Amino acid sequence: MYTLRNIRDKLPLDIDVFHMSLSTNKALVKSFVEEVFNNHDISAIEKYLVGQGKEGFKQFLSKFFTAFPDVHADIEHIVAEDSLVVVFLNFTGTHTGVFQGRPPTNKTVNTRSADLYKIENEIIVEHWDVVDQLDLLQQTGEITFKQANQE
Repeated sequence: MYTLRNIRDKLPLDIDVFHMSLSTNKALVKSFVEEVFNNHDISAIEKYLVGQGKEGFKQFLSKFFTAFPDVHADIEHIVAEDSLVVVFLNFTGTHTGVFQGRPPTNKTVNTRSADLYKIENEIIVEHWDVVDQLDLLQQTGEITFKQANQE
């Protein structure tokens, strides 16, 4: 008869260490979201990310936080497997600064993203995201659905 203890004894790795690693990776991403996206601490990127693209990411966030100074990201879902963490974010903010050359609309905007982080040794080594940029551009008046249908 199999019991949880028997199954755990037969596993080739320490399941508690594996589970702790997943929890640690999720906690790292949650902390990254809180410090960088919600506290707007661009300098915190240095302690979380390594690799190429950091400077471009910092420049984008600087402009984004200027255009949406009250932007806040809520974590809708977060899942970890092996060295990967996926997080679904819902951003809300007010367009009070210039965004992609467009003057402020003072409208509350909302956009969502799905971000995938690869973590090694408690640091983010790779990051991919999918952001609903078309919806954001529509909310800020950069593009209208009429324009999108004509092109």
